[in-house]
Amino acid sequence: MVKTLSYAADKWERKTSGKGAKWKEHTLAGDYCKGFSDFLGHTVSEACTEWRSNVEAVTPEQFNSALVGGKDRYKKAMEKVK
Repeated sequence: MVKTLSYAADKWERKTSGKGAKWKEHTLAGDYCKGFSDFLGHTVSEACTEWRSNVEAVTPEQFNSALVGGKDRYKKAMEKVK
């Protein structure tokens, strides 16, 4: 168990920093549609099409830049947990 919020935020930053290419590869390789369809009990082709096109539209570089400064946002969000 992580003992401090600062340590957890540092770990989050370490694990996400520069991982855009890995995120995209693993996200698109998974079977999101099957899992979502199984969960809902019916096919979700429209949602799957939208999801895939949205993931494909984000470049690894955009993913990485969206996480810049995320460590501070992570800490602030955790501090708000009640």
